[in-house]
Amino acid sequence: MINAMLPESRGVYSHWLRVVSSMVWGQWRLLDAQYQAGLDLLNTLADPKEVEAGRPPPAPASTAPKPPGGLSDLEARALERVRKGFPPPAEVYEAQNRSRIDWSRFPEWAWPTDPDLFTGTSHEG
Repeated sequence: MINAMLPESRGVYSHWLRVVSSMVWGQWRLLDAQYQAGLDLLNTLADPKEVEAGRPPPAPASTAPKPPGGLSDLEARALERVRKGFPPPAEVYEAQNRSRIDWSRFPEWAWPTDPDLFTGTSHEG
């Protein structure tokens, strides 16, 4: 109905469409630039050896006797990975294995959050 009263209003719609789309496109470019800057920062901070090589291959299962010093096979593998700068295998954080590991041998960044935090709850870590 407004088009019948004001025939020049059709030009207003196209003008407003251009204005709104340019505003949205500008916001999108700003968010994309921030995202790319964050990715560049994380790639700069990442260990270059780990970025180039990817994840380390899983350790082969060995039938060798128990390592010296009373360490379990799992604990020995975890310590070896930590010495190389990689995180320990996920099995060391499972509820049944947390109490078997001597966490004092590991650096603090590899320790579980709190081994007793989830004891007795439905979420066992």
